[in-house]
This record gives sequence, structure tokens and C-alpha cells, in this order.
Amino acid sequence: METIPFLEYSLYQMFHMFIFWSFIGWCIEVCDMTLETGEYQNRGFLNMPICPIYGFGVLMVVIFFRPISHTFLPLFLSTMILCTTFELLVGLGMEKMFGARWWDYSNKKFNYKGYICPEISILWGLGCVIVVRIVHPMVERVVDLIPIKMGLGLICLWSVLIVIDLISSICAVNELNNRLKQIDEISKVMLLSAVKIGGNLAEKTLETKERYDKIVESADAKTQEWKEKYYYEWKEKYYKYFTHRRDKQKIDEIEREYGKIVEAEDFKISDWRERFEKLVEIKDSSVERLLKAFPQLRSVSYSEAMDTLKIRWAEMRHKNKGSDSGGASEEEEEDFP
Repeated sequence: METIPFLEYSLYQMFHMFIFWSFIGWCIEVCDMTLETGEYQNRGFLNMPICPIYGFGVLMVVIFFRPISHTFLPLFLSTMILCTTFELLVGLGMEKMFGARWWDYSNKKFNYKGYICPEISILWGLGCVIVVRIVHPMVERVVDLIPIKMGLGLICLWSVLIVIDLISSICAVNELNNRLKQIDEISKVMLLSAVKIGGNLAEKTLETKERYDKIVESADAKTQEWKEKYYYEWKEKYYKYFTHRRDKQKIDEIEREYGKIVEAEDFKISDWRERFEKLVEIKDSSVERLLKAFPQLRSVSYSEAMDTLKIRWAEMRHKNKGSDSGGASEEEEEDFP
């Protein structure tokens, strides 16, 4: 196979190296998450056992920093900066494309918007030094030992599988986003309904109380003092509960968008609740895999809906584990109704 100038690798070699390092990256992610969560998780955006970000990352490192591969400090600093920049760009790009945050370092010190942090950057630098100076030369020799016909066949097979997997994964993300959008809309409708019902109830309660106060006031002048001291304070608290506490501006925006639905004659909160329950019951294995593979996954547009979905998914997993182990105890069943 003819090598490409400057790259000093052929496309044939780079493809096999990409697959190898993508698989190794997937193994590293699985081991890391197993230590963190205590269970296996199929990490990566794709369903296949590969993490392409590792494959692309290693190829960039071994190609761009070949002239300083014999050094330590220059190689460490250069690869650390490159990998950190690459991680930041990939994180921003995937958030822009899919409207979600796939990893989050917000809990680590000196992080930048949760995308990158010094701790991970140092690990990138050390890992690249080991890869470039020790591991990758052995990988090159192994790739060169693969028979050309077999190598070409593997390239065709891997290419088809990756394309199919990529389409499937994108569909899963779109399904998740659609589900989150519907959960968000139904939540807003139910919230608006609750606010209207609560507001009407509060208003009638205050009107009744006011009529009662007038009767008492006619018999006892001290009632006015009580009313000024306690009633208006109580009324203000009630008002805050249904406005400020829920963020009045947000409620107004929701009412403009969904007010007609709640006011409709055929509106039934029970129907919307039923639709909501169906949406939060995750039966799509591809969506479930994404939530399991990325426990820190956050939606940019529907963060509250994502939190709701994660909580319900955690409850369902807890129930399933309890049934698999012979059934949960009564105390456990009470904690997760």
C-alpha cells in the first residue's frame, strides 16, 4: 500500500490503527466506569465496542508529533494540549449536533465548563507518551503482518458495521430528544393545570376568609388588627407559592404556549398523566443503553425532563434488580412506589 506524504502511513494502515485504538479506548472506558459504578456499562456513542474519539486522537498524536517522539517533556506537553483541545471541540460539536452533554467534569477542580479539566489533561499527556514511545510501534508491526486480502476484507466489514451502527445511534439520540421534548411539554401542561387549580382554590379560600373576617369584624373590632397582622401576610405567602416560587415569568410563558390546551373543554389531566407515564417508561433498549453508558448525560434544552427520565429509569432498574434477586423487601417497595 502506498504511503501518504507527511503522514507516512497508507489509508490501509491508518484504518486498522484507528480500529485498534478505538477498541482499546472502549476497553479503558469500560474498566473506568466499572470501577466507578461497580457494573458493566457499554461505553461509547456507538453500540459496537469502539470509541472513535480514541482512534482519531491517537492517529493525530502519532502523526503530528513524530519529530519529537524521542523526547518526554515536549511530547507530554504537546500531546496534552492537543488532546485537551480535541476533547473540548468534540464536546462542543456533539452538544451542538445532538443538544446534549455527553460527559461532565464539573465536579473536578479547575474545569472549563465541564468539558475539560487539568486532571484529565495530565492523564491524556501521560497516556500519549506511553502510546507513542512504547505501544504504537508494536501496533505498527502487527498491522504490517496482516495479509493484504484479509486486511481489505476487514476494512469492508468494519466500514459497513460502523455506518449501520452510526445510523442506529443517531436514531437513538433523536428518539431520546423527541421523548424529552414530549415529557417537557406534558410537564408544562400539568404544571399549568396545577397552578390554575391551586390558584382558584387559593382565591376561593381567601374570599371565604375575607367574608368570615367581615362577620367577625362587625362583632369585634380587634379582628381588623388580626387581619392586618396575619391575614395579608398569609395571603402574600400564598401568592408567592403560586407565583414567585414557581417563577412567575416562567409560568406566564408556559401559559401563553399551553394555556389553550388547559382551558379546552375536553382537557383531562388524567389523560396527560397517562401519556407522561408511558414516556418515562423506557422500553427502547437503544435509549436505555445511552443513559446507562453516559450517566452524566445532560440535555441542553430539556434538562428537567432528562432528570425526570433518569430518576424513573433508576427506579425501574432498582425494581428489576429486586425482582431478579427474588423480590424486594417491603421496606424497599415502600421507598420505590
